[in-house]
Amino acid sequence: MNLEQKIMTEIKAAMLAKDEAALRSLRAVKAAILLAKTSEGSSGELKEEDELKILQSWLNNAKTHWRYFSNKTGPTLQKKKKKKLQ
Repeated sequence: MNLEQKIMTEIKAAMLAKDEAALRSLRAVKAAILLAKTSEGSSGELKEEDELKILQSWLNNAKTHWRYFSNKTGPTLQKKKKKKLQ
């Protein structure tokens, strides 16, 4: 089972559990994978290494955004962004 399939099963589980934070994060990762698959010059299939690079890149971006917002916003938005990283 590749990463995209695993994410789809996790999305279904998050929907059933009504876990909004997990659902937002999983949907964002799925969107990043779909963008990579449909980008120009792509064959439509991703290797496992490419999927891991996408996942690492997404995680680094999310952490950067969390750090930025933790300095600029109130505690409510900080908690929301932190849940997205978990």
